[in-house]
Amino acid sequence: TQSTESSGINAEYGEPLQTGSQQTPITKVVRGKEVTEYRTRTLNVPSPDESPEGGAAKAVEFSFETTGAAVVNRFAFGRCMAWPANMPCNETKAWLAERSKGPNFLYTQGAHRLTFTVFCMPEAPTLYRPTQLLHPDEFSIPKSGWVCCVNMKTGAIWEGDKKKYCRQLADWETEERPFFCEPAYDDTLVTDEIDGYFDQAV
Repeated sequence: TQSTESSGINAEYGEPLQTGSQQTPITKVVRGKEVTEYRTRTLNVPSPDESPEGGAAKAVEFSFETTGAAVVNRFAFGRCMAWPANMPCNETKAWLAERSKGPNFLYTQGAHRLTFTVFCMPEAPTLYRPTQLLHPDEFSIPKSGWVCCVNMKTGAIWEGDKKKYCRQLADWETEERPFFCEPAYDDTLVTDEIDGYFDQAV
């Protein structure tokens, strides 16, 4: 089964693989009534096969052909919201923005909306805020992302334990947003970075 959907972007370099866009309908319930709205998305990749039920998430094979001088030497794909390991928070924020759908960045060819980013400690911008809002995945409940506790230096989920340190965003909002990331917060990291900044300034 071939997928007829594509992110339309080279995730490593942020290079669009196609141009143009399409308007796709989305149905919402507003005040008890169904309303159809349209959103701008990348074009479908043409396929000789009928689109499978479930879209790209259910695909088991991907194939394509090139013509003319086109050369393909690498094919890569991955999560919408991902970044290189060991990257400081402020650099990660810029990395995600450059590859986003933001109007000043890749717009429709971007990998994710600009609202999906990381939050850095205001007083120590290379550090990640211990509570982060993360992009939905295949395990999210409908219309919900994740709230996770993360390592302040790496941005990785605290202790690698998603079951213990992540909650569905919808559930978290229902619980009036309790702070549950005390284990991940280390004020000495913030103090050390601030001290280091002033040492460099001197």
